[in-house]
Amino acid sequence: MSDLYERLEELQDMTRILAADVTRLGQRLGERSIQAATTEEQDGVRRAYVRAVFALVEAVIQQHKRLLLDLLSRGLVAMQPSVVGALSEQAYVVDDNGTVTTRDQYLQLRRKLRAVYRSAGEALGTPLGVRYDDAGWRAFSEAVRIRDRITHPQTYEDCHISGDDLDTVDLGHKWFRGVNDEFVRIAGLHRKHHHW
Repeated sequence: MSDLYERLEELQDMTRILAADVTRLGQRLGERSIQAATTEEQDGVRRAYVRAVFALVEAVIQQHKRLLLDLLSRGLVAMQPSVVGALSEQAYVVDDNGTVTTRDQYLQLRRKLRAVYRSAGEALGTPLGVRYDDAGWRAFSEAVRIRDRITHPQTYEDCHISGDDLDTVDLGHKWFRGVNDEFVRIAGLHRKHHHW
């Protein structure tokens, strides 16, 4: 089981590094009030901050997914084949000569998040207490749209991150930290019970 411990250590190390990026950038965001003008440097820091928050979120989700698939491969959890296929983000395709191959089929972030944590609850034997009908989820969803807007800007204005945008990203990030805490709690209970 040492590679499971290595996986947990990797998750902790990755989280520490990416969380430090978020903290460092968060200290340089500038004034959030609507009247405050931002410099070009602060605008760049704000965009980098939003990207850093989502780098952290996506890395954590990916590591949780990998942990679930590792537990499955060791027979410590069970999952339906369709769930394993979806979490593996692979699709089977038949090419012109009849050969079956796989190709990457990446899930959109919000769908991936819901799939990973729903599957985690089922596989670990305790549903995660995650709400998808509250202000936190709505903020997270809007924060994803903000990240998408600055990652694929269509206009000059798309590059601007307002104080309200930052507040939305922070609220969405806070909601996700609660999801992470719940996953860690449920996985810890499973680990204690199943000795991995």
